[in-house]
Amino acid sequence: MTREDRWDFFIAYANPDRAAAEELYGLLRPHFRVFLDRRSLPPADGNGNRLPDVQRQAAITLVLLSAGPDRAYAEREEIVRAIEVSRRENGLRRVVPILLDGADGTGRLPYGLRLEEAVRVTDPGGLAQVAERLRHSLRHRLALPAAELLRRYEERTTVERAVRLVPRDGFDPTGHLGLSSRKYVFVGDYEEQRHRTLRQILGNLWIGDAFEHVDNSNGPWLALTFELGEVNRRKMDLLPATWKAAFRILSDPTRAACFEATDEERTLLGRPPRNYYSDDQQAWYASCTTRERRYTPRGTDYFIREVLGISWLCFTGTGITQGARQSSGLPSRIFFVRNLPLHSIDHQVQDLGVPDDGIVLD
Repeated sequence: MTREDRWDFFIAYANPDRAAAEELYGLLRPHFRVFLDRRSLPPADGNGNRLPDVQRQAAITLVLLSAGPDRAYAEREEIVRAIEVSRRENGLRRVVPILLDGADGTGRLPYGLRLEEAVRVTDPGGLAQVAERLRHSLRHRLALPAAELLRRYEERTTVERAVRLVPRDGFDPTGHLGLSSRKYVFVGDYEEQRHRTLRQILGNLWIGDAFEHVDNSNGPWLALTFELGEVNRRKMDLLPATWKAAFRILSDPTRAACFEATDEERTLLGRPPRNYYSDDQQAWYASCTTRERRYTPRGTDYFIREVLGISWLCFTGTGITQGARQSSGLPSRIFFVRNLPLHSIDHQVQDLGVPDDGIVLD
């Protein structure tokens, strides 16, 4: 499932409530992936053939209900489908009724929707107040669960958008993704970390000690997010954060060229496409840290620590943050990318404050 297949909200509505649906779509759209048939369906699919599949991929179905006539057949179908999916997936998919124009829900809530979960549109605030409430109260339900993160790792799901956390202090908007001394920096999958708090992301991606070492990770952080896509994926040389990929970066003359690989090592690397997730990661770690490569004139573990910005003490080198330190967060995928100048990347910056602020990645 790609990012384009997954939706945060699916808006179900009857024709008389179209204006309210459009307004709610506009209010939620800056922060979430919202599906509204009139806005999200391509012209060639105007008859809505994709609607059932799209709704099944949505984390939350918002059902707009008003005091007008009975629901249209299409909306009744969407309500039934949303309830069925929610029950089948043990609540991982949710249905939230939105009661419009003063409706109190009495006798109007379709069977299977609980009145206590309904959100009423009341003045002052109207739908804007509803959107803000949804934004804050449902975010934790929109974050990918651990099982989904593991599935994405096992299936090598494409990274559509990347996220990188950097300390706010010393951040240079005219500089690079990371310290200028580094050839490559690490990033996470934005889709896997969005809707989580700064503290959760720090734990998930092992930031502060294993990656992007700082003396105190409780300081302020910024989130840099950017699209990868095919062009950026090649330009940034996206590689999984494994020991085999680290060895390729450090030894390749077109990449970091920190040391020269032996003929045997070049043979083991093989020809493209290479399996960077091979089960011999410890052997590649040993190749990165043979005595002459570990104890360099510039310091111990200089190549790993300064060129890649990782700690060999914490880094498992499997492409996912699990294993000995799994309790520190959810298993999450990690990648290496070229340390490019920020002006060459179409990126956004979000201030996440300090961990105790509880700010969530949009």
